[in-house]
Amino acid sequence: MGNINITIPDDLHKKLKIKCAMQDISLKDYVIKVLEEKVKK
Repeated sequence: MGNINITIPDDLHKKLKIKCAMQDISLKDYVIKVLEEKVKK
């Protein structure tokens, strides 16, 4: 598995953390899910 380090704005990070908590999913798993959906298109 590869690693990617990115810097994102604090407000985006906060929104992502809240969204993940509401969906009971880790931030890592959520980002992987979103990237997979985008690559399939």
